[in-house]
Amino acid sequence: HYGRGRYSDFFRALSVSPSSPVNPVRPHHTIMKVFKDIMCGDEMMSDSYGEEVDGPFLKAKGAYVMKDTGVAGFECGEEGVEDGVVRVINIVDAFKLQEVPFDKKQYQAHMKGYLQALKAKLEADGKSEAAAELVAQSKSVIAGILGKADELSFYMGENLQENSMVVLVEWDAEGIPTFMYWRHGLLEKKY
Repeated sequence: HYGRGRYSDFFRALSVSPSSPVNPVRPHHTIMKVFKDIMCGDEMMSDSYGEEVDGPFLKAKGAYVMKDTGVAGFECGEEGVEDGVVRVINIVDAFKLQEVPFDKKQYQAHMKGYLQALKAKLEADGKSEAAAELVAQSKSVIAGILGKADELSFYMGENLQENSMVVLVEWDAEGIPTFMYWRHGLLEKKY
């Protein structure tokens, strides 16, 4: 018996009790991890795009998706695409990442300041082991990044704050982007 409350007919029709784990009124809460830049607080990615730890990086695969702009007469310029629809990269669109036109020297200068600031932040937060790991791992990969800087895209968080993370994007042969985040610079929040 489901009682005589407001939803009793609803639950009776579904043959589901209010305390059932498949309760449509109180669905099971899925926890999603969102990763924020610890230097500025911008949301950078979530676990819904997959995540893989690779040395100093947390990697996520992006994908092109079609997005309705809601603007009639807006033309994407791609054949076979309706007016008002634009092709975007899912992670860039979801987290409002901003592409930054760094060349090799600009990226190197930014990373010098960023890594120093991040190391200081980690140490101030009592994470000296993470700071030491960051320094060791970053030294081994920076030269490789600089060697292929012309092949990469660079993104920052929505607010484009100085000394915040620069996300590296590497493109495979099919044009699929892999986003590489400095994992020590991310703060995981569960929602």
